[in-house]
Amino acid sequence: MLKAVILDFDGVVIDSELVWFDIYVDWLEKNLNYNLVMEEFLLCVGANYEKLFQALEQKNNFIIDREKFLVDTTQKFIDLSDQLPPKEGVVDFIKSVKDAGLKLSLATSAVRAKPVKHLTRFGLIDYFDFIVTADDVERIKPYPDLFLKAIENLEIEKEEAIIIEDSQNGVLAANRAGVKVIVVPNDVTKHSKHENYEDKVNSLSEVNIAKLASDFK
Repeated sequence: MLKAVILDFDGVVIDSELVWFDIYVDWLEKNLNYNLVMEEFLLCVGANYEKLFQALEQKNNFIIDREKFLVDTTQKFIDLSDQLPPKEGVVDFIKSVKDAGLKLSLATSAVRAKPVKHLTRFGLIDYFDFIVTADDVERIKPYPDLFLKAIENLEIEKEEAIIIEDSQNGVLAANRAGVKVIVVPNDVTKHSKHENYEDKVNSLSEVNIAKLASDFK
């Protein structure tokens, strides 16, 4: 029986990953004369920059200054993403989850301030029973900790939840948590090789929560 929905944030609620991709491309070109391609960027989507930067350093024998990267890019991302709208179908989907009497949690590799800011801006924050972020766990995706924490907070069994994700790192985390996952790719993660998911849709407007709950096993 379906009792709860767990939503990712970046790439699911807002389409922020394309903003980040452009920032990474610009920064690496200016600072290291390196041309980042989408397939490389996907290493960090749903997680953070460390996996990508380690891979680039090993491949190219250069050192990436993490502190400089954060100083140069953090405010730029805030400015560029500040007015991003919710993704197609997100608002109606979130409302339908609560109308169906289901619990709702966010589980994101971002720190708390970002999702809280945007969910408040959208008037959606009160729909969430819990918000689980990188501030609440030791390891972010692709580790399962965020989802396991959400399950614990919701006081349900992992078999009673469904996760909504866009990235393969998120899918891996869901798989490792033992929770079913629906994939909603965006302009970045559509390039990922998604594996081991329950369903894949173009947007959350395609997900009928009543039907999902009735068909859930």
